[in-house]
Amino acid sequence: MATLRSDIIVPEIFTPYVIEASTQRDAFLASGVVQPMAELNATEGGDFVQVPFWKANLGGDFEVLSDSTSLTPGKIEADKQVGVILHRGRAFESRDLAALAAGADPMGAIGTKVAEYVANQRQKDLIKCVEGCFGSLTGGDSPAFSALRFDTSGATSLGPRQVAKARSLLGDQGDKLTAVSMHSAVFYDLVERKAIDYVSAADVRATADTAMPDAFGGSIAAAYSADMQVPFYMGLRVIVSDDLAPTSTDYPVYFFTTGAIASGEQLMMQTETDRDILAKSDAMSIDLHYCYHPVGARWTSSTANPDRATLATVGNWSKVYANKNIGIVRGTVTSNF
Repeated sequence: MATLRSDIIVPEIFTPYVIEASTQRDAFLASGVVQPMAELNATEGGDFVQVPFWKANLGGDFEVLSDSTSLTPGKIEADKQVGVILHRGRAFESRDLAALAAGADPMGAIGTKVAEYVANQRQKDLIKCVEGCFGSLTGGDSPAFSALRFDTSGATSLGPRQVAKARSLLGDQGDKLTAVSMHSAVFYDLVERKAIDYVSAADVRATADTAMPDAFGGSIAAAYSADMQVPFYMGLRVIVSDDLAPTSTDYPVYFFTTGAIASGEQLMMQTETDRDILAKSDAMSIDLHYCYHPVGARWTSSTANPDRATLATVGNWSKVYANKNIGIVRGTVTSNF
């Protein structure tokens, strides 16, 4: 009897494999830009998550103590972030699975492809959340994080000025920027100018919580290598994604601090398989229930489980943190490519 896809894919084994593999392929998670926030897990159910907080900055100066007057109490104000849960799923049928299950380890082959698919799809949702907070590349709108974007007109190629500008918009918190995400056209513009430094992945892990690792820079030696080399630009870890869509000749470049995006899992990925004996067909489905949330923002829409166009809608987000406490800045740049 032939081996069926439903025999190969054992959910109890397959699901943890895909979860681990998709995590390893998540560039935003690997860079530290995305960090889990327990409050966003929403395991009790629901479509929205509220995260209350005390406003960080207390107002007013010291008062002069006096025997004749009392101190005037100042208010400590509370506010809340609101995140929205995304419910996503996908099914694959026999012909899809047959094409994936090549080689000696068919479950591993399918799992690797599914992990890459899941990581890419989640990344697209993350980027749409950020786009909704920053709005148009060329301005003319009023998004939640409008004070943290620059060069919406007169954009030029990415260079030291843009990095300095991004840091300046966070004031005395600007040195906390650790990563920059860009389209491949912007990245290879930097490669052509020999502006990218390359660091081995092992060195990045070893120095993740300490200093900047040693880099061999000003070279294209590792630009097209299959070795695990992590690109850096001006001390910022580079994340390359063509999901950062350009507008005409303008490209978005996002600068991040560590933990600028919070994530939560309402329910871990579920895998199910089924066999239609009459159609002689195998099927597999996955579903995920998660939240990506730009820290310092609030989802203001009543729309539950929004699609990507709704996530990217400017009017669905507002700002609840002071600008310098938000860990994302966006610049608009051009590329010679």
